[in-house]
Amino acid sequence: MLNQLEKTREAVAGRSHAIDMWLNARQDLLIQYVSLISRKNGRQKCLPPCIDVRNFCQSLVDYISAGHFEIYQDVVDAIEQASGRSLSLVKRIVPKLEYNTGLIMHFADSFSEVQEAELLMELDDELNLLGPVLEERFRLEDRLVKALRLLDELVAA
Repeated sequence: MLNQLEKTREAVAGRSHAIDMWLNARQDLLIQYVSLISRKNGRQKCLPPCIDVRNFCQSLVDYISAGHFEIYQDVVDAIEQASGRSLSLVKRIVPKLEYNTGLIMHFADSFSEVQEAELLMELDDELNLLGPVLEERFRLEDRLVKALRLLDELVAA
């Protein structure tokens, strides 16, 4: 996921300060995710501190919110303005992102106030389920912002 992030960053770097900041937030989110799934005490897997889980959940919510309220609509508007119509790519991606948001928010709601060891015991399985959901989201988001880059290239040509 980090390799794909770098490819996306290279493709859209400097186009928009908001997108650049959003991709930085994605990197931070991925670092937190990897830290949670790879926690070990010596050779034994161990539970992360509750504060780390809560911070990760807050980062998830912040990232999702930035996408929905700052990035997606700007991208969709720019594509529609330049093309004079709504593109089918946007019509296919945005509903998938909305569904994906529900899955991520379910995770965040389940663990954002975690304080009990019982809930933390479920964390490992839930993080393993969350990984592919995040990967799908990032793939969809990358398609959306790369479409904007392609549009810029077409307009400039």
